[in-house]
Amino acid sequence: MFRTIDSDLIGVPGIFGQGVSHWRGVSRLLRTPWYHLTLSVVNEGRLSECSVMIDDTRQLQELLVNQGTDLAITEIMAVTPSWMNKTGGWQMERLTRLAVGEDKIGSEVCLLEVAKGAVYHTSHQQGFEIEALANLRPIFLSNMIQGH
Repeated sequence: MFRTIDSDLIGVPGIFGQGVSHWRGVSRLLRTPWYHLTLSVVNEGRLSECSVMIDDTRQLQELLVNQGTDLAITEIMAVTPSWMNKTGGWQMERLTRLAVGEDKIGSEVCLLEVAKGAVYHTSHQQGFEIEALANLRPIFLSNMIQGH
């Protein structure tokens, strides 16, 4: 999840719309993957683009389902920590597929496939094998967005 610090608040809460605040920065404590989305939004007849950062697959699924004439996802980037992508640091890559399944002890595991073909998983189990996942269900396929 993302955290905000009160000193990073810009302006007065609600000045940009009910329930909306602007922040100079956010932080994260967990080294878990998250998603950077580019949205195409139509508001009062005007088309604009905005970015949304989420760290929850259920919230991503909600946004995918709620796409319509006034809201479209044009790009999804997966942001993965080094333990997951096997590099020296965080990586941001175009997401092409996301699925969720259960490992042998019943814990939820996410599978993220990125444009270069790599498949990452969220399991910390020693000897984890993707093939052993049960109840594997797709959350996202690249043809579910306009920008594919």
